[in-house]
Amino acid sequence: MTEEDQQNIKDALRSILDFMEIQAEIETRVSDETLVFNLKTEDSSLLIGQHGGNLAALQYLTRILSYKKLSEPAYFIVDVEGYKQEREEFLRELAQAAAERVRDTKESLLLKPMSSYERRVVHAEISKLPDIMTESVGEEPERRIRIKLKS
Repeated sequence: MTEEDQQNIKDALRSILDFMEIQAEIETRVSDETLVFNLKTEDSSLLIGQHGGNLAALQYLTRILSYKKLSEPAYFIVDVEGYKQEREEFLRELAQAAAERVRDTKESLLLKPMSSYERRVVHAEISKLPDIMTESVGEEPERRIRIKLKS
């Protein structure tokens, strides 16, 4: 991604924050080859929202506003105070614990409903295990992951 594209994304994000009258510092970093725009602010709980709902909306709006100005399609993440990074770590630990439980009980386990992003993290973590598999079941917004032994 070019410096100009990064600046266009920052500008889109800044315009949303200005509209909301929220002061924030925008830091950029690369995580797993993905550009992350992390916001440092005193209004983090407002920007994150319940279960990350506001943060998902903020990312969606930033994508919509910036895509028209980018030289090429680009994938990026908007985060607030490292919330998504911490959530990913929690989900990886949850996936490992669930896999252990499935091994011990020999029964499948159905996790609580999650966003598609969160389900992707769990699927990726479980895919590293040779004896356990996952499948998504149900319809949005109640879509869940079933973890089970490979047959």
